[in-house]
Amino acid sequence: FTLSVARILLVESNGMLLAFPIDVIQEMLMLKSQQILNTLGNEVINWQGKMVSLIRLKKWLKFYCRRRVTTLEETPSINEPTILIINQAEQLIGLCVDRSWGEREVTVRQVEGTLGLPDGFSGCTILGNGRVVPLVDANAMVRWIISCQRTSNLESLSTQHCSTSKGFVEQQPPSLGIQPSTKDTILIIDDSINVRRMLALGLEKAGYIVEHAKDGQDGIEKLLRGLEVKAIICDIEMPRLDGYGFLTRVKEEPSLKTLPIIMLTSRSGSKHRKLAMTLGASAYFSKPYNERDLLKTLNEMIVEDVLI
Repeated sequence: FTLSVARILLVESNGMLLAFPIDVIQEMLMLKSQQILNTLGNEVINWQGKMVSLIRLKKWLKFYCRRRVTTLEETPSINEPTILIINQAEQLIGLCVDRSWGEREVTVRQVEGTLGLPDGFSGCTILGNGRVVPLVDANAMVRWIISCQRTSNLESLSTQHCSTSKGFVEQQPPSLGIQPSTKDTILIIDDSINVRRMLALGLEKAGYIVEHAKDGQDGIEKLLRGLEVKAIICDIEMPRLDGYGFLTRVKEEPSLKTLPIIMLTSRSGSKHRKLAMTLGASAYFSKPYNERDLLKTLNEMIVEDVLI
């Protein structure tokens, strides 16, 4: 990660927290139904004598899978639909969000490596409670939405512009052939909350339900208490019970020993890989990893397990 500091507006749309850089917002105003006009099927509002196109973000930031929704403990400063006036390529655009928590100064993390960000996002920040919030690139997001609006049928949009891997309309990526059931639950075991959250974003985007464990001991306890999962993604270096110990414990349990387990670790040496595979790992990925390859491997393992 590379770090920088920015002042942002923290908002929510369709249950998703978003961070908008303050310098791209010209004004905030409450959404009032009497302000909205319909022109050729598009919504516009009158702002300072100018007709401004209105984009409701919740229409575009959709999840087509079950997910865990967590809310902030803080009370929103504005708990009603709000319009953010954005100047995009000399054109004014109104982005409608559900509610806002006001301005704050945050540390911005530019995500590096093979895991790409969707169009419309330029990094992320982590709140005090550990919640990862994507940083919006407002101009890029507006360009993406406008390009999608030009196509009359959203379902037939090119995957180049609006697929899961690029845009934030979260449908299954057809090029991967990954179509998990919404009942497919994956357990992520890693002592880093940031790694767990970043992994969960990709898995939920692909249609999986995600459960978390902070180390191998936490993971084995959840499984023994009856947590049903289709596969596990596990780190190696963890407190209490590391990845090797977790593999050993799982393979000793008759009800768990057939579970596919993918090891995802910063240890890239062949001796670490060989030991993990000897202990019963189904696959081994070293960080930084390729999300596409990980999802493909995960799906193949689940399908194979079902056929068996």
